[in-house]
Amino acid sequence: MTSQEFQHLVERVEQYARTHRTAYRFRVGALALLGYAYVWTILFVCLLLLAAMAGLLYSAPGGSVLLVGKLAIPVVVVVGAILRALWVSFTPPNGVPLIRRDVPALFGLIDTLTASLDTPRFHRVVLTDDFNASVSQRPRLGPLGWYENWLALGLPLLEALSLDEFRAVLAHELGHLSHAHGRFGAWIYRIRMAWMHLMKQLESSHRIGYRIFDWFLKRWAPYFNAYSFVLAREQEYEADRQAAQLTGADQMGRALIAIALQGARMDRGFWPRIARRAVDHDTPPLGVFAELRDTVRASLALEDARRSLAIALNRKSATDDTHPSLSDRLAALDVQAPTPPAPTAWSKAGAADLLLGDARAALSNQVERNWRDYVAQGWRKKHEADQKVQARLVELETSALTAPLTVSEASERAQLTVRLHGPEAAVETLHHVLARDPEHAAANFTLGEILLEREDATGVGHIERAMQRDPHSIAAGLERLWLYHESLGHVADAADYRRRWWDRIDVLQRAAPERQDVTAQDELIPHELPDDEIERIRGVLDGMNDVVEAYLVRKHVRLLPEEPFYILAVMHWWSARVSDNQAQEQELVERVAQATSLRGDWLVIALNAKRGWLRDKMSAVPGSRVKAPAVDVLQKTY
Repeated sequence: MTSQEFQHLVERVEQYARTHRTAYRFRVGALALLGYAYVWTILFVCLLLLAAMAGLLYSAPGGSVLLVGKLAIPVVVVVGAILRALWVSFTPPNGVPLIRRDVPALFGLIDTLTASLDTPRFHRVVLTDDFNASVSQRPRLGPLGWYENWLALGLPLLEALSLDEFRAVLAHELGHLSHAHGRFGAWIYRIRMAWMHLMKQLESSHRIGYRIFDWFLKRWAPYFNAYSFVLAREQEYEADRQAAQLTGADQMGRALIAIALQGARMDRGFWPRIARRAVDHDTPPLGVFAELRDTVRASLALEDARRSLAIALNRKSATDDTHPSLSDRLAALDVQAPTPPAPTAWSKAGAADLLLGDARAALSNQVERNWRDYVAQGWRKKHEADQKVQARLVELETSALTAPLTVSEASERAQLTVRLHGPEAAVETLHHVLARDPEHAAANFTLGEILLEREDATGVGHIERAMQRDPHSIAAGLERLWLYHESLGHVADAADYRRRWWDRIDVLQRAAPERQDVTAQDELIPHELPDDEIERIRGVLDGMNDVVEAYLVRKHVRLLPEEPFYILAVMHWWSARVSDNQAQEQELVERVAQATSLRGDWLVIALNAKRGWLRDKMSAVPGSRVKAPAVDVLQKTY
């Protein structure tokens, strides 16, 4: 089922759910039970087979024991995968545990809302680094239930909202557990997770078991996903209604608007600014959450508020998120969005001050420590990569002082500037690139994004030109143009780009399997890359002394042949003597891929003694060698 077909199915189910509420929920439950029945039937049949094999082992002559044992192995694998999938694991939120005596005001609010909404008590309450609040239930006995209730509250959310706004948001989250609302939905959710877990295990461990379930999934999963998706969205509306009954519809509406405005302020400004500090610091910075607090409590410029709210209000509900759009949620509450938006300034005291009290500073420090530990490894990798980017940018800027850069070098300079200093810093360089090569794909795309962010319609033409020149940019370009038109309320244009984006994604998904690897049966052809790009790749590989040989080709593909799939095979100096060293090979592949910064669809492979066939196949392609060894290190091996 394509994305567009699934969207239409969801729309039909939503209409059915509105007019036949009881029958709809019966269908959701029946589909869930059908999925369980199929799994339990396969499990029962497998257990019968194992019992029969056990009987054969008991009575069979000695020579047949090995044969029966081999036949039993795939059945045991399937049984093990099913049992593990049925016991869906629960990953607890990564947060700081909150204790009643430390934050009595917060627990007092939780107690009041729990009593008013008739929800079960929470066994664990944690403070996280997310701009979010959520409830979850952990079944202590797996499929048999006995739930432990968790409440996760994001410190950024507490800092960004007023007490009244946070009360409304918390009432919404607790509403998910009210009147057994959460239990039925949690059951449906666990079934979805169980199927995903089951198929992942079978696909990776036993192809026969995968095929047993695959035919059923192709027929059952689209309908179950559509019906359960509608249920999840219906529960969001119901939680909004319960919160509105308790706190007032206008207050719930103001909370939703505040979340949209503050979320945009953090996503588009605060967090990108923090991420750009990685170039100078190899560890995550200190004081991030204090800085976040200052950011979200500061006044928001009226124009920024207008634009952020317009984008949020024009966004349509979609099947990639069970939460309805802001406009749909406000309409369901019968709340009119302010124009211009009223909440452009926030009081000095937010919900965090009033609910966390004297413990706020200490809790903020604990949350920040958790955050720094969680992002430390990724931050260090970004720092190392940004250091190399900075060195290359300095090299290009130094070269530009003595001689004009090539178009490729000037475009690279612009892209590196965007990464280190933000989009606006690269505008002048991008204009210079396009003055020399008006059709340059990367420069057109980057400048188009910058212009669209400014709500400048000339960016559309730049994105369209980039898509014409570079097929790999089509999916990203269609999505960007869809979201641009949607943010401005251009309904027809947004719908057209969204439909084209769906179609593109469906084609890419069908094309993906043949772009995962290379086999002896694949046809390899010349890469046909421009000379300056090959020279750039050669320069990178020449600087890696442990890489002694490298080949670059294209793989002939059936789908999307206009989007080349390149294979870069590299050989380490020890590869001829070591037939299998997965850890070192993986490190080599990652290092080469990062250093060469290859665009489009690429596969980097480490050559070794076992892949002599691939070296022979690639070396036979004209122009494939991009690094030649001083001595043929594989001569004796092959």
